[in-house]
Amino acid sequence: MTADSETIRSLHQALNALADEVGAREANIRGHQQNASQIARTIAQIMRVDDDTIEGIRIAATLHDCGFLRIPAGILSKPVLLTDDEFAIVRQHAQHGHDILKDIDFPWPVAKMVLQHHERLDGSGYPNGLSGNEIMMESQIIAVADVMEAMTSARPWRAAKSVDVAIDELMRDSGVKFDPSIVEACVDLYTKQRYRLDPEYYGRD
Repeated sequence: MTADSETIRSLHQALNALADEVGAREANIRGHQQNASQIARTIAQIMRVDDDTIEGIRIAATLHDCGFLRIPAGILSKPVLLTDDEFAIVRQHAQHGHDILKDIDFPWPVAKMVLQHHERLDGSGYPNGLSGNEIMMESQIIAVADVMEAMTSARPWRAAKSVDVAIDELMRDSGVKFDPSIVEACVDLYTKQRYRLDPEYYGRD
């Protein structure tokens, strides 16, 4: 293993520790960021994104909800659906995540990816209502991974959706909220290459 790969591995270990801290504050998302990172990484691989960009996507996906560290714990731990005012506070996590990360000198635009991971193609997302090509491809990949992981995971206020139901919902939003090529890669992952979601698949992190 080269020094560079040692450094990258240590970086991912440190980021996973930070992600665990986010999950510790909000049990509903424990493991969510790491799972979304593996999904995003594999979607990007299926799309034949270059390896360097994939490293940036992995890091941003591992940190995409770090802004929850600035959201009141009482809201995050609430076991029922949030009020409109509470949800407005939760929606601030994308901006908070950007603000936490913006001064870190990553080799990739990680803070910007995190800022945009809730933006949608049709402009219905947040925090800035971006649309179309205004949204980074990397953020669009993280968005699909984030949504798919969330839909197929249980929450206190709802059961996990089946993969088939989640895919149907994702496909309904293909070309509307999400890039069709990213949705296609995600569907391919879940229907033909799901073994790649095993945490042991990559064998090293």
